[in-house]
Amino acid sequence: MLATGFVAFLFAPAASVGAVATPQIRAGDVCKKIGRRKSVGGKTFECVKTANGAKWKRAKVAPPPPTTSEVKVLDSTALALGASQNVVVTSGGRNIGAVVTRTAAGVVAFSRTCTHAGVSVSPGASGQLVCPAHGSVFNASTGAVIEGPAEIALTQYKATERNGSIYITL
Repeated sequence: MLATGFVAFLFAPAASVGAVATPQIRAGDVCKKIGRRKSVGGKTFECVKTANGAKWKRAKVAPPPPTTSEVKVLDSTALALGASQNVVVTSGGRNIGAVVTRTAAGVVAFSRTCTHAGVSVSPGASGQLVCPAHGSVFNASTGAVIEGPAEIALTQYKATERNGSIYITL
C-alpha cells in the first residue's frame, strides 16, 4: 500500500505537487478587515461591514478614464476671422465630426452632432451653426442654442493654435 501511494506521488501532475491553491473569494463569504480589496479571477471584492459581520462584496470598479488625443485639423491660414469650417478627424479608430470657428478670442471647436436629432450641423450665416433636419440654430462661438427645437448646447472640444496649425483635443 505504501508503494502504491509513492507511485501515485511520482506520476502526479507537476502542477499539483507542492502547489498551494489560490484562495477563492465569493460574495457573501466572511472576511476579516473592513475596507480591504482583493482581486480574484479578474473580479474585485471589498470587505464590507454588514448586519451579519464582515463579508466580501463585489467592488464597483470605476471604468478607465477616456483616452484623449490632440489632433491637427486645419492649417491656421484655412480659417479666417468669424469663419467656421467642418472637419472630420480620426482618433482611436473612430471618425469624429467637429466644427471649428475662429473668433476674436481665438479658435473654438464643437461637436458637429446636433443635440436634438443627431444630424450634423453646418456653418450658417452670421456666426451661426444650423441643423438642416429641424432648424435648430447654435452660436458658433459658444455652442449655445439660439433657436430650438434643440435645448442643449453643442459639446465643446478643447481647441488650440500653434506653429501655424489648429488642433483639437478629443
